[in-house]
Amino acid sequence: MGLSLRDTLIDEPAKRPHSRARLEPLPSICKVAILGFGTVGKAVTELLCCSPSLQLRLTHIYNRNVDRKRVPWVPSQVRWTDNFDEILASDVDVIVELVGGVRPAGDWVRQALCAGKSVVTANKHLIATEGDELLELARKANQRLLYGASVAGGVPVLCGLEQGLAGEKLFRLTGVLNGTCNYILSQMQNEVVSFTTALARAQEMGYAEADPSHDLGGFDASCKLTILARVGLGAQPRPQDVYSRSIEGVEAVDFECARKLGCTIRQVSLAELRGTQLYAAVQPALVPLASPLAQVKDNQNVLITAGVHGGETVFSGRGAGGGPTSVAVVSDLVSISRPESFLGSPNPRELKAYPLNHDLESPRYLRLRAPKDADISYAVSRVLSESGVSVHSVLQQSASGSMGSAPVMTLEPCRLSNLEVALERLQKLEHCFAKPLSLPIMN
Repeated sequence: MGLSLRDTLIDEPAKRPHSRARLEPLPSICKVAILGFGTVGKAVTELLCCSPSLQLRLTHIYNRNVDRKRVPWVPSQVRWTDNFDEILASDVDVIVELVGGVRPAGDWVRQALCAGKSVVTANKHLIATEGDELLELARKANQRLLYGASVAGGVPVLCGLEQGLAGEKLFRLTGVLNGTCNYILSQMQNEVVSFTTALARAQEMGYAEADPSHDLGGFDASCKLTILARVGLGAQPRPQDVYSRSIEGVEAVDFECARKLGCTIRQVSLAELRGTQLYAAVQPALVPLASPLAQVKDNQNVLITAGVHGGETVFSGRGAGGGPTSVAVVSDLVSISRPESFLGSPNPRELKAYPLNHDLESPRYLRLRAPKDADISYAVSRVLSESGVSVHSVLQQSASGSMGSAPVMTLEPCRLSNLEVALERLQKLEHCFAKPLSLPIMN
């Protein structure tokens, strides 16, 4: 069997082009090429063109069908191209990858590192799925691979974890990491609109894609949580192994109920070490109104770290959009361009393959769906009790009757496995015609 491109690049370093020695400084002017001239690419270009004091010179811009992307405000000496090999053969020092996705972006990053060029990327999907391999390749090539923009946009969470909290022993990371979901849920909370209306507004504002399934279903946040768990906890989860639930089942009535409990609803990402196991989940949850998780609005992000020695630390700010993300990208470029900082790619904490445990015990919010004339309270109580789930309280129905006659309740702390058994049985009841909504209640 012949060697693949990836095998050749990694296993045969002697055939790589000459790369810069680890402690050898970069030129006084760092030459930069950008791959991808979308929203973030344009914003990065604007920053580079209007900030000559940064000692960063944009020399190349790559994009497919490049002629339709040209803009007159880019200096004439910048070379536009739709040929990646042209950039690879040039004298640029750093390539900024902003095309997104895993292919061909991953192959381009590998080729750039092996050609003696450092790489800056905002590609969360690539770093979450292949980051370990790419960082090892960067170290072998004596180059840097920085990805500060891959999580929380302009909020320097990765830098904070790698440097500011390097001496801490972190055991929990909790955050609101997806700007699209946060905008939708903020709209539902503040404007009392339906999920469909809030999603349409997010798409009009450019916060949501035409196909928002990766955001709504939690995959986008799972990629970010994977990166954070690797850097902050030394864990190695895969995005597909993170327990995730969509926000699509949340309705305006749930915010009404949450307010009665002193809470609101957010898409919460949580990674927590418990003994020798890792709990990792992305799901809508009730969070107290006083929590930093509840304070973030629109497309903002927040991350709360918990450590053994220093307690909690909060990072928050704008987590989406060209402006915040471009700041993170250019900050990584500045870090690479400074001779004293050229020490190779960052070394993550020692990684361990913690087994994942999704069966976390927590109090729950439960809303059932049933016809208005159906009285299923007794049957629900019996099913929950037989499944090892105890009711804590039953919420008073809204004055508008928007909850129908179906029970809305909070549950005592219970294991997810027990609750899932109960929910499966509840759906088989005669008058339960739709899947119940169950949300964890965060402390």
